[in-house]
Amino acid sequence: MNAEQPTPPAMDPNAPVRVETLPHAGDLRWPMTWYFLTGKLYSLLPWKKTAWTCAGFPIELLLGLDIFPLHPENMATVAAAQKQSRRLIEHAESMGYSRDLCSYCKTNIGAVDTGAPLKHGGIARPDIITCTNTICDTHWKWFQIQAEKLDVPLFVFDCPKIVSGTDDRTIEGYITYMVEQFFDFFDFVKKHTGKKPDIDRMIKAAEQSERLSALWREIYEYRKHVPSPYGMAETSASFFPLVVMPGVRSGIRFFEKILGDIKQRADQGKGTLTGRERYRLMFEGIPFWYRMRFMYDLARYGAVVVYEPYTFSFAPSKPVNLGYMETLRQVARTMMDVPYSYNLEKRIAYFKQAISDYRIDGVILHENLSCRPSSTGMIDLKNALQQECDIPVLIIQCDMNDPRAFSEAQINTRIEGFVELMERRKTHSPSVGLD
Repeated sequence: MNAEQPTPPAMDPNAPVRVETLPHAGDLRWPMTWYFLTGKLYSLLPWKKTAWTCAGFPIELLLGLDIFPLHPENMATVAAAQKQSRRLIEHAESMGYSRDLCSYCKTNIGAVDTGAPLKHGGIARPDIITCTNTICDTHWKWFQIQAEKLDVPLFVFDCPKIVSGTDDRTIEGYITYMVEQFFDFFDFVKKHTGKKPDIDRMIKAAEQSERLSALWREIYEYRKHVPSPYGMAETSASFFPLVVMPGVRSGIRFFEKILGDIKQRADQGKGTLTGRERYRLMFEGIPFWYRMRFMYDLARYGAVVVYEPYTFSFAPSKPVNLGYMETLRQVARTMMDVPYSYNLEKRIAYFKQAISDYRIDGVILHENLSCRPSSTGMIDLKNALQQECDIPVLIIQCDMNDPRAFSEAQINTRIEGFVELMERRKTHSPSVGLD
């Protein structure tokens, strides 16, 4: 990437501001089509096998076992985008599940119990179910309930947490503990599906997964440009291959195309907004999948989200050419060291670096009623960023998949106040925090 940035073209300050999508944004339909058709094929052919799995699980292991991954969380977001999640969540609550439980979990429970079609968040019965507590411990109980309901074998990984003060020797012990579970998992898979690890296939999947992640990290480098050529209005959809199909060529081709668009836009000094980019934001947390227009609404203020830890978390560096055992140890290390599992001390340092690198004017923290891992410590995070970075930080209480938690008028009022604070800071007025 060029260190020198071109001078942005002159903008009409009175021109309406909107998000301009990339020319190849629509090509996302190809990897999505590949994923859903391949998943359907694996579900129908008796010699092929599928597994329900979750975010944070090393998909490369499943690909090395010739097992296709199906993602209940991803299908829950499909239900939300299709305005079906509320119906499915309320169905789950009518079965006795609390409103306080994860809305992804309840969407999946409602979808399975009502036999929802694929386009409304439905998902095929798998051959096995596996999950980790890498990102969220709700996965364990959620998947256990569904495994019992569907009468499908279940394997859960116990992923240790690296808390503040954990020394290197302890971390190496954690890694050994994880690798031992990998071999237990291979035995489990062989027992229930007859599949064995194909080391060459697994290593190839790991190499392609790293290629996909590297492309995403390069895209993020271009988002540092002012104006930013790519915003969260598009990344929330385009990062789909990172979640469900790392290690697959189809996703790599899509990322190469949009990276080409981004480079061209950056070379021309253009941003993702058609008008003036006034505020550069960080958004922490899972988006509101039923209300993705929120990101487009921010554009009316000249605001663009240029960094979100959520989508960046799916593209960690994955060293390759390490050999079989060291590859497994690296997979274990990566599972424990993702931003969503950072302790507060490391999380604050991570945010401060991103605020500096991406020239952030303000931070929006989504206190997600369904996601304790990302919401825990949010008040301390907010206070630290306000005090040490001197920028406005806004906490929005909402939910990723339950539209009942989204209060349009209340959120609009808080966003307007947040924008006023950023404007005051730009005009050298003292910054003030929002509660």
